[in-house]
Amino acid sequence: MSNIKSFIDAVKKYKNIMIIIVGSPDPDAIASAYAIKCILSTVSVHSDIIISKKISLSQNNAFVKYLDIPLIFKETLSPQKYDAYIIPDFQNNIIEGITGHIPCAAHIDHHAGAGNREKADFSLIDTKAGSASSIISLMIKDYASKFNAKVLISICTALMFGIQTDTDKYIHATKIDIDAVNFLSEYTHKGIINKLNGIPLSPKTIKYYNKAQENQYIYKDWSIYGIGYVDVNHRDSIAIIADFLLNKPENQTVIVYAIVEDKSELSLDVSIRSKIKTLNINSLIKNITPTGGGRHYKGAYQIKLDYFKDCPDKELLLKIVGLTTVEKLKKSKDKLYKTEISTLYESAIKTVISFFKK
Repeated sequence: MSNIKSFIDAVKKYKNIMIIIVGSPDPDAIASAYAIKCILSTVSVHSDIIISKKISLSQNNAFVKYLDIPLIFKETLSPQKYDAYIIPDFQNNIIEGITGHIPCAAHIDHHAGAGNREKADFSLIDTKAGSASSIISLMIKDYASKFNAKVLISICTALMFGIQTDTDKYIHATKIDIDAVNFLSEYTHKGIINKLNGIPLSPKTIKYYNKAQENQYIYKDWSIYGIGYVDVNHRDSIAIIADFLLNKPENQTVIVYAIVEDKSELSLDVSIRSKIKTLNINSLIKNITPTGGGRHYKGAYQIKLDYFKDCPDKELLLKIVGLTTVEKLKKSKDKLYKTEISTLYESAIKTVISFFKK
């Protein structure tokens, strides 16, 4: 119970905490934030779950609706009225406009590091877990008695769905994930999970999927797909399409990119999926940008394109972004390959030297 005790000791000194979901809200981030909010309520700490991007996937909207998860949408984050913040399911806890104004009470994540992190009162980063939901599930395993039955069922159902989605329906589940699932299964509302899994793809997602297959670029053993412009309300379609395309037997590594349009923002969104266990997706992304990240089998990054939102020729902009994205990915792949070869060479030399020393 050491992790939950340390967490509570760290947060109970605050009165109002903002739990920030960074990027597009997915089930793992939402479930983690929701569980944290419920834990905070047991020690009389008020909290709000803040999202700066709207949920775009119908399944995720249903997830929030079925479990009545309270989310507050704010395009611009402000520390007003809060005296601390918490970041779940994101590799960095430095948030523009927040960090430096109020302290970071907690940072809980399962991704590899992304450079410098802000000091947090409580920090739990475990890259052996397939989801942040798994980490938090094991935190509350010995704390379950603090919740009433209805709240416990709601929390566990949310965390179970978070684990399911982030481990690709347990295909990539680790021991930590399995331990978490074993605990959660006793309290999970299986009817809600079955409902969520039965929600079909939206017509828009299917349209984007068909467009991806028409715009494929092969580079060595990679399949790169462009799906053009995507409305912000359907942003999650990019990741879903990457998941679907990876299921094609001929695909080993899949990359799907699109320009995401909002009223005031424009960005390049890229989702990466791979069956190759040795591919370091986090390093691959870091060769392109420090703001994205990933783990062994999936990752994503975003590049702001706000400067180009007034470009009068959308087709030309799409072509330039597509060409640049493909070129960046190719160079990142080649750089990663050279690094791996160099590492293998150094390892071989050390083995030979060690052999002769004997």
